[in-house]
Amino acid sequence: MNKIRKSIIGALLLSAVFLYSSCQKKADSLPQSPLLSPEAASEKKPVKIKYGHPVKIGNGIAKAWVSENSCGKPLAVGIDFSEKTLCGLPSASEEYVLDLPHNAATNFFKHLVINWNPNGHVPFPIYGVPHFDFHFYRITEAERMMIGANDSVQFAHAPASQYVPSMYLQAPGGDPMMGAHWVDLLSSEFNGGAFTKTFIWGSYDGEFIFWEPMVTLAYLLTQPDDNIPLRQPLAFQHNGWYPKSYVVKYSTSPKHYTIALTDLTFHKGQ
Repeated sequence: MNKIRKSIIGALLLSAVFLYSSCQKKADSLPQSPLLSPEAASEKKPVKIKYGHPVKIGNGIAKAWVSENSCGKPLAVGIDFSEKTLCGLPSASEEYVLDLPHNAATNFFKHLVINWNPNGHVPFPIYGVPHFDFHFYRITEAERMMIGANDSVQFAHAPASQYVPSMYLQAPGGDPMMGAHWVDLLSSEFNGGAFTKTFIWGSYDGEFIFWEPMVTLAYLLTQPDDNIPLRQPLAFQHNGWYPKSYVVKYSTSPKHYTIALTDLTFHKGQ
């Protein structure tokens, strides 16, 4: 997410020093198969990986992908980006749109967007550090582009309570070409710690339209290997494949990162 217009809860910032050594100018390649989430690894049947088109970011590249088993069940949806992506990043905020493979097992997610925020964004006492926002949109890019800066009524129109996971709070206002943002009140940054990673839900005009892992550059540089469970709402608005967890992982062969929504589970809309 590019903005949350007003501060919700004050938090202490932990300043960090970021290392950009050993950066190379030449864009590199990604592995032939991305991280398999725990539920994918436990599958007895072969797992297929289908990719979208590569996008250049910094000195590296990123690709969106969907994994599925041989019966066509989607297992995870994610983004792989090479280590060199973290080198040569622009000094101003930038948006990168990634397409998903058209022949994937699920068309529930329509497109993905990476937002690079070199100076963070509001509220700056909480999110004012360099970080990435990884948006997984249920709507098309054309529909997203129709969300306007003055859509205050649609931003304020919240989904019914049964669709909201526990301990999530809607931030005031909203952002054009995104929507309104719901923050996790159990995250570290709202409980006396620093922002390193968090998971955002996004809504517009009474419906959830995106899911968003948000991670700092400093956290990525620690080369994490985290699988984080996601709290689930009591009900879901639309038929689709919803994640029960998300993954942030660094891999060494070749050197790359994976951000993925995992343990995809089908729910009927209510």
